[in-house]
Amino acid sequence: MRRDGDRIPVIGEHRGVALHDYQDEARLAVVRCELDSVLDLADATLLVEIVADVSWSPEARLTAAAKLKAMHQLAAEDRKTRPNFDLAYIEACTAGLDSVYWRSPWHYGSLLDPGRAPHEPGPVPRAMPLDEEAA
Repeated sequence: MRRDGDRIPVIGEHRGVALHDYQDEARLAVVRCELDSVLDLADATLLVEIVADVSWSPEARLTAAAKLKAMHQLAAEDRKTRPNFDLAYIEACTAGLDSVYWRSPWHYGSLLDPGRAPHEPGPVPRAMPLDEEAA
């Protein structure tokens, strides 16, 4: 359940996608590059992988989730076979990514994100942890 005023403030946008606050220009360059990659993808399997990958930026993961939901919706409207992914899984992977309350003060991601799997990259650490007002 979303609380009023819980959305992470934005500091700009890239290709129509909001960029979250408390990121320096070097980090924003990475986010923009990831957004370009996601926006250029049409493969549902790859988009699902991105949604679940905590090493990707929250903005890119949210955008991948939006594309997957749109694919599912368009297939339903056109009475075509739905893409083979679970919408509940997509929601679970992105839960809290746009929430001030659930934003991780230590990493670019959510406190609800799963931990790092063995031999897998984990979430990207913030250069400077967020203070209590920002997190």
